[in-house]
Parts: sequence; C-alpha cells; structure tokens
Amino acid sequence: MGKEIRSIIYSGVIGIGISFMFMLSIEGFPHTITQFITYSIFGLAAGVFISFSYIVTNKLFSRFQAYNNHLVLRIIHSYLVCTLAFFLLALVMTLLPWSIFPSLKTAFYSSMGVGIVSAMICFYFEYLTIKDERIRLEEKNKELAVVEERNRIARELHDSVSQSLFGISLNLNTLELILESQPVKAKALIGQVKEMVEEAQREMRLMIYGLQPSVLREKGFFEALETLGELFSTRYQLEVTSLLEGDETRIDHRTQLALYRVVQEALHNIVKHARATKAQVSLTIQEGEVVARIEDNGQGFDERQVRGAGFGLAGMKERISALQGDFHLNPVVGKGTTITMRIPLSPLPGSPS
Repeated sequence: MGKEIRSIIYSGVIGIGISFMFMLSIEGFPHTITQFITYSIFGLAAGVFISFSYIVTNKLFSRFQAYNNHLVLRIIHSYLVCTLAFFLLALVMTLLPWSIFPSLKTAFYSSMGVGIVSAMICFYFEYLTIKDERIRLEEKNKELAVVEERNRIARELHDSVSQSLFGISLNLNTLELILESQPVKAKALIGQVKEMVEEAQREMRLMIYGLQPSVLREKGFFEALETLGELFSTRYQLEVTSLLEGDETRIDHRTQLALYRVVQEALHNIVKHARATKAQVSLTIQEGEVVARIEDNGQGFDERQVRGAGFGLAGMKERISALQGDFHLNPVVGKGTTITMRIPLSPLPGSPS
C-alpha cells in the first residue's frame, strides 16, 4: 500500500511538470500567479487521477494471464487509461470559467498527447522491470550452479579420495598387527598401500582435470568396471563378479562417470559395512535403457535405521536422479543387499521412438 501511495504522489509531481509543458506551449510564460496556480492544481489532479486509475485497472487486468504475459497489452492499457483519465479531467475543466483549455478539441488532442507520453514511460519502466528480472534470474542461476558444483565436488571427493584414504587406513591398521609376526605379508601390504597412495594422488589430479577418473579415459567403460572389481578383490579379499552386456558406446561420458562412481561407492559400502565375501556387478545396455544391479551376500541392514544417514547413499541417489533414472535399494537382514538402477538412454538413430 505504501508503494502505491508513493507512486500516486510521484505521478502528481510528474503531472505538474506536464501541465507546465502545456502551459508554455499554449500560452507561454505565465503572467499572473493565478495562471501558475491553476496549471499546478490541474497538473497535480491529473497526475493523481491518472495514477489512481491505472493502479485500479491494473489490479483488475493482472488477474488475466494474457495481460501479464504480453507487453503490448500492458502498453495499450497504459495509453487508454492515461488518455481517458486526462480527457475526463480536461472535460471538467472546459466547463469552468477559468479553464486552461480553449476548446474541447484542444482538450482531446492534449489527452492523446499525454496518453502517448504515458505509454512511452510505461514501456521504459516495463523494459527496466524485465531487465532487472532477467538479471535477478541470471544471478539466481549462477548461485544454483555454484551450489550444484560444490555438491558435485563434495561427491567426487567422497567417492574417490576419501575412499582411497579409508583403504589406506584399513591396510595400515592391518600392517601394524602383522608387521612383526608376518613380515612377508606385511611387505605385500606395504606395496598395496603404495599403490593406493598413488591412486589417491591420481584422483586428486583428476579433480583439477575435470573430475573424471583416469581409468575411464585410459580404458573402455566395461574394462574400467572390471578393473574396479579386480582392485576390490585384490585389496579387500572380496570376490567381485562382473556381468556386463550390450554396446558400451551407447552410454555417454556423464552416465558412465555416474555409474562408475555408484558402483565404486557401493563396493566400498560392502567392504565397510556388509561383512560380505561375494559381490556381483551386472550391467545390461538395452535399446531404451541401461539396467545396473549390485548385489552382495552380506549381513544386510534395516533400511529404516539408516534412512537420512550416510552421505554415500544420498550421493548415489542424487547421481542417478540427475540422469532421470530410478534408484532402488533392497536390503534384507541376514541375506545381503541389492541395488538396482534404471537409466533411460537416447534411442538409436533410425529406430522407432
């Protein structure tokens, strides 16, 4: 309400300025104080009346979507309201003995002129509003992009470097226990830890070069998944079987990275929590979708107890959701856990849609 009152006051001041413009163009510089006051009062009344009429009719028309969506309609509205409001006020003035309009014809043409000026002013302010809204949306999109990028980097750090550090910590704890009693095995563990440190270093370098694991650059997608399974089999004595079918070139790099990270996170969760001895990674690339499944023979868990907890599960779901895919977790206490993912793929060229 306060904004509308200020708008009416500003319009009254503008109306005084417009009335002085007509005074100077029709009669020249005022010779009496009465003439000056008459034009001032008329300008103030015209500005207030026009502004009030515009605000009232704008509230009425803004209920219609077409009016809000089309700039031309709003400009026409401004022109008609300003012209009619000014003409009605000028018509009243022509009936008074001290009228500032010598004839009805002059009042009509003056009203049309005021309407044109008002329409131009309306167009200018509409342009500024649209420009400000566009700038605001661009800034909002930038903020969202920054937040999304931060979340993505957080997921990359969690899924790559932090997992490697966990493996290093696990092996170091084992090394501490067997260093004196089993020197041969300890030496082998030291070699594994060195490899894991080198892998962590590579992953950190990849954070700089696009946050994509090097194995996906150096090898094909299926070979990268098989290598990942072999690494877990070697380091954690987890028997990982890979069943991969279909044309891997059908999957774009973004989808490959997401699936690779989800499989990596799932295998790490199996090592840390499942107490499993076997895991199976199956992936089938069909014509319209890719179906991936990760299963283990571990202890399972009650999903209600971990709902909302653990960054790993949330990160996996976010990755698949970002690809418009479905993520389904099916843990069975005492029997293991199954993760199933379905991600839509673009149809092959020439295939029916």
